[in-house]
Amino acid sequence: MSLEVLELQRLRTLVQAWRLLAPLKTAREVYETVVDTAKRQTRATSVLLFLHRPEEGVLELVAARGLSRDKVGFRLPKGQGISWTVMEKGEPLFIPDASQDPRVVFLSGKRQKGAYMGVPLRTPEGVIGVLSLDTAGGPGELFPEETFWIQALAEAAGVVLSRLKALEEAREEARRSERLLKLALNLESAKDPLSMAQEALETLLELTPYHGGALYLFQAGTVRPAVIAGAYPPGFPRLYEEHPIRFGEGLLGHPRLWEGPVYVEDYARFPGALKPYAEAGLRSALLVPLVPEGRRYGVLALGSFHTPVPYRQEDETLLKIVAHALEEALERLFQLRRLQATQEAALKALAQVLEYRDLETRGHTERVAELSLRLGKALGFPDLEGLRLGAYFHDLGKLALPDEILRKPAALSTGEWRVVKTHPEVGAEILKNLSFLPKTALNVVLHHHERWDGSVYPKGLKGEEIPLEARIFAVVDVWDALLSQRPYKKPWPIEEAKKELQAQAGKTLDPKVVTAFLRLLEEGP
Repeated sequence: MSLEVLELQRLRTLVQAWRLLAPLKTAREVYETVVDTAKRQTRATSVLLFLHRPEEGVLELVAARGLSRDKVGFRLPKGQGISWTVMEKGEPLFIPDASQDPRVVFLSGKRQKGAYMGVPLRTPEGVIGVLSLDTAGGPGELFPEETFWIQALAEAAGVVLSRLKALEEAREEARRSERLLKLALNLESAKDPLSMAQEALETLLELTPYHGGALYLFQAGTVRPAVIAGAYPPGFPRLYEEHPIRFGEGLLGHPRLWEGPVYVEDYARFPGALKPYAEAGLRSALLVPLVPEGRRYGVLALGSFHTPVPYRQEDETLLKIVAHALEEALERLFQLRRLQATQEAALKALAQVLEYRDLETRGHTERVAELSLRLGKALGFPDLEGLRLGAYFHDLGKLALPDEILRKPAALSTGEWRVVKTHPEVGAEILKNLSFLPKTALNVVLHHHERWDGSVYPKGLKGEEIPLEARIFAVVDVWDALLSQRPYKKPWPIEEAKKELQAQAGKTLDPKVVTAFLRLLEEGP
């Protein structure tokens, strides 16, 4: 059989596997469907799906059919079993009689004659597991040529699992962002800064691995937390009464405290550790100073008990964002000033999250949000806040796209382009349950690629069928794209970009919005 025929067969098989797995909604459904399909399409006596758990150094059996179906949860330590060979080499393996291979581990505990077939489960990020079949312990047959089909099944599974993981990560980022935005809104209207600090700490504990948190106010004499949140060990808060401390002692005496944030992995090994607190189980800590208007005022602290929490940059960033909001609140408490920057800080943090994977040129979100607001004001658009939120969230759905598509420097294939075109609907699906988001913002997310002539996606809306907020944003988005460096193009000169907008007016872009935008550009910043 020629290489061309084999490749065509491989592609057909891959398409069949993709059609089978693509509609599935969870990783568990993928696991079960893969082993079901492999068992049904072959005469294997056992079908096993192992996933690599790198933090534990094991291959874990997550799904099985046949004689080994009751072994789910079994773990192969690194280097034990033939599946590790497949995992590490990343290549299919067929053994006519596995009983003759000393590397093979038999889950039944008995070395029995039978064929073995293993293929790597690969995602764009690398090999994440092994799909294996065998005929040990019962009547059955496996043929080397079947490796071809099983490999295609595993390949399709890897792509689907990668997509599901990206979507779940996008949903998690959306959840984090929703929590931050809700906190920002609550902080802006709160009248009691201590209750506000309580909510801030609860938010931090929800979004980080730490067990407890506290707000310490800088003052003369001994220190007692002004606010405590989270799960402290029994009796721990009483230590402040039984063993009072001052600023300058324990963690509050860390040499870099006021330049913070500071992180301590093991409190017992910290040079300034206080014995009663170490004995009570304090383990890891992350602290940030509160210095409103440059004055040393207090410290916001997160801690774990008995078990360490490794340092993570995202925890420090989150703590700094919340600390800044609290600094504003403390200023209001003593200077009777209202909070003004909290919501904006959360929105900027959200923009950083959305650009974390370099989905657009750095600064794209800030630029299009600012320009959308200016254009919205010029047009008298009533919901400027919704327009701004839509601009911040517009490409959230791209978080579900794999990197090899998102960052591809060349033209996309038809299949890749079809995946890209799902991002407005994915973004809207993620955001639709966020009650604080107005309809205006959701319309921008869902319809920002609609074009005046009805030629683009996702709904093919035409003219004024497209919500005005999406038409406003589309002009700004196209303008910024023209001026930006991308993997596939150089930035356009400003005058050429203006001519392109004029050329698209009445074709792909709302002509009235284009006119207003060009007038805005002539007026300057």
